[in-house]
Amino acid sequence: MAPYIGRRMRRVEDERLITGRGRFAGDIKLDGLAHVAFSRSVLPHARIQSIDTSAARSMPGVLEVWTASDLPEVAEGLSDWGPEDMVKRPRPILNREEVNYVGEAYAVVVAESAYEAQDAAENVNADLDPLPGVGDVMAATSDGAPTVHAGTESNVSRRKTTAYGEIKAAFGPDSVTAKIHLTTARVAGAAMEPRAVTAGPDPETGGLKVWTSTQNIFDVREAIAGALGLEEESVRVVAEDVGGGFGAKGSVFPEEVLTAVVAWRLKRPAQWIASRSEDGATTAQGHGSVIEVEIASGRDGKLRGLRGRLLHDLGAYSGSGAGQPDIIVSHMLSAYVVPAMSIESQLVFTNTVPTGFIRGGGRPLGNYTIERAMDQLARALDISPIELRRRNLVQPEQIPFTTGYPGGRRGLVYDSGDYPRLLDLTLEKLGPVPENTDDGRLVGLGVACCVESTGFGGGEPAKLRINKDGSAELFVGSTPQGQGHQTMAAQVAADRLGWPFERIRVTAADTKHVPPAALTAGSRSAVQVGNATAKAATALRRRLLERAGDVLEADVADLVIEDGNIAVRGAPSKSVPVTQVVPAEGLEVLESFDPKRPLAYSSGCHAAVVAVDPETGQVEILLYVIGHDTGKAINELIVEGQMHGGYAHGVGYALYEAAMYDPDGNYRTASFLDYSIVSTGEVAAVPLLVHIETPTDANPEGFKGAGESGTIPAPAAISSAVEHALRKRKADAVVDRLPITSDRIVEILGA
Repeated sequence: MAPYIGRRMRRVEDERLITGRGRFAGDIKLDGLAHVAFSRSVLPHARIQSIDTSAARSMPGVLEVWTASDLPEVAEGLSDWGPEDMVKRPRPILNREEVNYVGEAYAVVVAESAYEAQDAAENVNADLDPLPGVGDVMAATSDGAPTVHAGTESNVSRRKTTAYGEIKAAFGPDSVTAKIHLTTARVAGAAMEPRAVTAGPDPETGGLKVWTSTQNIFDVREAIAGALGLEEESVRVVAEDVGGGFGAKGSVFPEEVLTAVVAWRLKRPAQWIASRSEDGATTAQGHGSVIEVEIASGRDGKLRGLRGRLLHDLGAYSGSGAGQPDIIVSHMLSAYVVPAMSIESQLVFTNTVPTGFIRGGGRPLGNYTIERAMDQLARALDISPIELRRRNLVQPEQIPFTTGYPGGRRGLVYDSGDYPRLLDLTLEKLGPVPENTDDGRLVGLGVACCVESTGFGGGEPAKLRINKDGSAELFVGSTPQGQGHQTMAAQVAADRLGWPFERIRVTAADTKHVPPAALTAGSRSAVQVGNATAKAATALRRRLLERAGDVLEADVADLVIEDGNIAVRGAPSKSVPVTQVVPAEGLEVLESFDPKRPLAYSSGCHAAVVAVDPETGQVEILLYVIGHDTGKAINELIVEGQMHGGYAHGVGYALYEAAMYDPDGNYRTASFLDYSIVSTGEVAAVPLLVHIETPTDANPEGFKGAGESGTIPAPAAISSAVEHALRKRKADAVVDRLPITSDRIVEILGA
């Protein structure tokens, strides 16, 4: 049988999805369905003096109106992961005392229809006493800034310095240095499907069944079970189809718990579907960092050190965004030998929606930092930015490369890669670059390298079952939102089991079938789910061969599975159908993948050619090349799709996307009227792809992640290209903000 791993195959889930046969959390229509809406704060910071629900309760169709005082089961709030040494402010499920961002809920309304529920929610009258708010991370850390939470002393949740090497010596008097101050706007996940939840009584368990638009079914189950005092096994959480997540849906949200509470209390199904602006105002956002760094090298351009400060916006509560600084700082190394580092990072509360992870999860910001600093250093050295990169790349013979970055038993170690080759192949694919366009626009070239951690976590489960009729069922706990799990996982299972792909059905994202799995994020699906599936398929294959060995009276080592038969190698006439050795009840294995080194490092090099109109500030991407080493490809077609989608996301970060808050925390970009995402016009330049593969021993299958490789270096490469173009008009132009809007370009040229 020809291998399935590495085969270019169309995704089996696509036909169903593009023909409108997907089943999303808002599509679940159960008998007796009640509808949920929320009364939300229009102020970024206010004390709740009182809440009057009488008018709302009297409205047509209203079943219940509850405030926090009516729901003791949600009193503890939500607590996402965060470093142990940070000051944590858990997110309320329903606020009772003090709202801390626009969109925070203080009442829940249940009605017979969605319209009746929303009308009533708007008629809950809250007496909110405004308090000073702060919507800017720099302002939040300035002297005399108002505190985000009344009665607290500081907006800074955590200070940490990450350091290694001789940083003082790195910045000695004979060093060449360059500084840059970077500002990155917040970004939203902006998925096609706003968040939605449907919950109802589950006769099978006597508990609840919950459909939700999430990347994290097991944490949602834990939160709901904890709030309701139920055993986790009696709460079944599924995510049949999710219309995009990109990290934003990786957390547990109050609406998921509250919709489940409604269903449990009323003993009938309940549903909440966010409006587009509601989703925009309440779903986790990413980035929002301010970064100041200084980089040093010798006169020969060899790097000596990097130092600086990172301010990262947490939003109003401790959410998953608390984990971003460590990822940002570790990805400031990129593909270079950086002998010394000292970066102070601060986690800062603001009166804004809590932050989380958006595609790349902080990696694009770390990469943006080092790559922008490299461009400034190249200018100080008066050498080509490409040449500076070439002189500092980790060389293939240095792999595995111990970076010096602290953490874990061995620190941060790059397991694989050929970074110089990626740079060379990317530039070769790029070809010659003109100085200007025929219509007089300025043309710029930018290059950015990257190394990214992929595949975090461990204990990833996979259960594989073969039935008497020869059909196979694979169950994985990971929660896809477009990554192609049903195709990818089936390919791995078919390959390692030796079974026809079309006879394998994959079920993902259902807490009923497997032990707890981690969320889908951090480019971990191929690494974790792929290896877990391979392990389960190999174990099941071994069991089949052992049973066939008894029947054929042959050594298991001499048996092969081919086209539904188990035969003795070299003697195909001596065979038995696989179904003959499968018992009536079927055969099933459950395996867990728990690697000693959970991270595999993918790498890449991006090159951008842009045209900039100096009069209007308009930027057009003329040509874009992505060189990437994402390990052994399970399905090259899926990897290419990830690169294209990741590139579009990176273009958005670089040129368009900004979740904007006023200085006091008022939110200005809740809908797509104000929050700009890329469309087909903005990504008309289809990226040219160059793929290489270097082996990794970080996991048995040699897989690396690819879901964020198209995104991570894009803001840096595009920024470099725009800056190169602008310097043809203004020699000291510096691009130091994301996104690079047209008005910002005009401002730079006019300054």
